[in-house]
Amino acid sequence: MSWSISVDSAILEIYEDLTSDVGITFGAYRILADWNEATVIWGNRPAWGTSAYGYITTDYSTGWWSFDVTSLVEDWLEDVFPNYGVCITHPGGGCSPPRVCASEYSQVDLSLCPKLTIVYTETAVEDVSWGQIKADF
Repeated sequence: MSWSISVDSAILEIYEDLTSDVGITFGAYRILADWNEATVIWGNRPAWGTSAYGYITTDYSTGWWSFDVTSLVEDWLEDVFPNYGVCITHPGGGCSPPRVCASEYSQVDLSLCPKLTIVYTETAVEDVSWGQIKADF
């Protein structure tokens, strides 16, 4: 017997702990190439897609940004795209960026690190060969 997995929801949450300009829209974009966290800098960053998996608009309050990335996680699981991660960026440029907590923030407060919450359903799938199906008729 094997299992089939169906993604009910996938929410990426990023904590903004220092505000900046109000009314700036940020999107969650699929990263298109492999990269190394230890060596990546702005000059050698991988490209990201042109379509966002959700947007937020900044205001003058700190708190959680939430992006619905359900369709992206489904694509990763179905091998439509490799999982190179997600880039949170402002497509227009020219703003004072807010400060968000990255994984390194765990040294300060682990509860404010980025989170990907996936809700899924598992369904048992009975493995049957064509020989067994023909024999049953």
